[in-house]
Amino acid sequence: MNRSALLLGALVLIGAPSLAAAQALSKCTLGQAVTDQEGKNGVIVSAASNLCQVKYPDGQVYGWIYWNLRPAAASAQPGSPADDAKLPAAGPAPATVVPLPTILKPAPSTRTPVSHTLVYRVDKHGQIKLTAMVNEVPVRFIVDTGANVVALTLEDARAVGFDPDALIFNVPTRTANGVALSARVMLREIRIEQLSINNIPASVVTNLSAGSVLGMSFLTRVRFEMREGALTISW
Repeated sequence: MNRSALLLGALVLIGAPSLAAAQALSKCTLGQAVTDQEGKNGVIVSAASNLCQVKYPDGQVYGWIYWNLRPAAASAQPGSPADDAKLPAAGPAPATVVPLPTILKPAPSTRTPVSHTLVYRVDKHGQIKLTAMVNEVPVRFIVDTGANVVALTLEDARAVGFDPDALIFNVPTRTANGVALSARVMLREIRIEQLSINNIPASVVTNLSAGSVLGMSFLTRVRFEMREGALTISW
């Protein structure tokens, strides 16, 4: 497979279960202490449109749509808003990816579990391309096992619900066109045919001319094999 389309730097995000609607924020408020879908606490350091940029005690900044956050309990606030509002300097992301549960339809208990397999073959350019539903919106991806995370173009990010003007682009990322800046986001769902996986760490990249990339933050959540010009995904 041709990996020249994109080599992303190591970008890691942690997903989380859904929040109850009754607890979700109704808007982004600068300086508000919040709890994300994994139960981790941070402070909103930038608020624009429906996207909240949340800074965590370890200095990482992630973008969340406001209804995926809830107000943090007073005892769990990670310090004063003034201290937490400072943006981190760009630097390498953690090297460890913690996989989250794959959301699948279970087979009936009275039957033998069914094994599912999807197969995609390389095209004449040596690339594997497929269409996946991201937050219920179709996105055309290039599959790249050399990319650490799923990466979206600015256009695809806007289509699936993110406002690029509200994102913080502070992570240097290597692409086929050179080094570009990217912003961390969390995708609610990626669905390929019968396979659905929730809470996928991703990035939005400013200079991604070849198209969006399906990287390892998705592929490590399933069993996959690249062999003889074909990608096989099974679960």
